[in-house]
Amino acid sequence: MADMTVAVRNANQSNRKKLRDKAMPICLVAPSALITILFLIIPMFYAFYCSLYRCDYMNFTQYLGFQNYASVLSSKSFISSIGLTFQISFISLAFSLILGILTAVWIDKSNSVIAYIMELIILIPWVTSMVVSALLWKWLFQDSLGLINYLLGLIGLQPVKFLSSKTVAPWTLIFVMTWRVYAYVMIQILAGLKAIPKDYEEAASIDGANRFQLFYRIKLPLLKTPLAISCIIVALSNINNVVVPMTLTGGGPGKATMVMGIQIYNESFSYFHFGESSAMSILMCIVNFILIVLYVKAVKYEIK
Repeated sequence: MADMTVAVRNANQSNRKKLRDKAMPICLVAPSALITILFLIIPMFYAFYCSLYRCDYMNFTQYLGFQNYASVLSSKSFISSIGLTFQISFISLAFSLILGILTAVWIDKSNSVIAYIMELIILIPWVTSMVVSALLWKWLFQDSLGLINYLLGLIGLQPVKFLSSKTVAPWTLIFVMTWRVYAYVMIQILAGLKAIPKDYEEAASIDGANRFQLFYRIKLPLLKTPLAISCIIVALSNINNVVVPMTLTGGGPGKATMVMGIQIYNESFSYFHFGESSAMSILMCIVNFILIVLYVKAVKYEIK
């Protein structure tokens, strides 16, 4: 009888332990899952619900189905904002890749203290608040009181309308966005360079490869993973960046810098057309989903 009692007690303890082992991962994941559901999943489904109605000033007056999507996709202003968003984002991405690769290669080759100090300085924009960064550049780029135009005047040059010219303002926005994100590219590429075995470089040098051939034929193919990750993360950051364009230019002058984020913001909180703005948000979410799928596939690559 005693042996049976002990066996039952041990079985109960074993079952409780198994239950704890199964419950522990759920308990650890539950807080982040709850936050994701509350602040991401539910708002996304509610936005989709709003996109199916005529919803002005949050009054659901008429069910439209997918008419809001058809209206948005036929809107010249929204199509223009999509084109401008991708144009600014991918030009900034190209500059970020070039600067990030060049800086990473220089830091990887140099063992001086200056290289490490430069690495820390370059990282500052990535960790600085976007609002603070954009405001600082806005003050620097002001037409009449900006420091940059003041310095141009000191050397006898005419002031440049960085924020009020329709041709210059998009390039000003591209510059600020590149300045903010290229440190991320540098860190990814630098990490990839550090992971490449030195034996490859020594073997290529013995075969007579110069520095350009060493980088182009040996190192660059081995950097496909950090390059792919950098491209997708920076593209996502630029496409979804509302803070910098809103703070720096506000979409102006005119609609020269009216990116998708500002267009959606104006439709929601300036014109209160929540049905159309929700449709725009869902379309933008689809673009993000495609880029995230590409990111998930990219991180599976390994240096072999």
